[in-house]
Amino acid sequence: MTFNVLEILEEEGYIEDGEDNMIYAEKAFFAARVLKWIRDKVQTDPDFDLATYLAMLAHYQAGMADLTFSEDEGKLLYHLREPDKEVQEIVESLIESARKIVSDKTSSDTDDPTDS
Repeated sequence: MTFNVLEILEEEGYIEDGEDNMIYAEKAFFAARVLKWIRDKVQTDPDFDLATYLAMLAHYQAGMADLTFSEDEGKLLYHLREPDKEVQEIVESLIESARKIVSDKTSSDTDDPTDS
């Protein structure tokens, strides 16, 4: 299986065509380094948490977080740009999910024919 970094970067929105057919790739070069780093980690560390690092990369691409490498490039450092906003969105999402569960349970309780 080949690993085409350019294709992945294009698919994930890191590289976009701009005016005059110029390619805007502000984050693309760094994301390519991160993808290669992740690939190397996956190949050398059986316990590597791939999902977490892909989520970190997605947050970086969306502008929600900053990523940097440690000096020796052994670690990928992650920093949320607006952690309060992110936490608030997570809390709101959890509240909405809880409301849906309660609503679904309430409607299924009233629809139960054994209650008659």
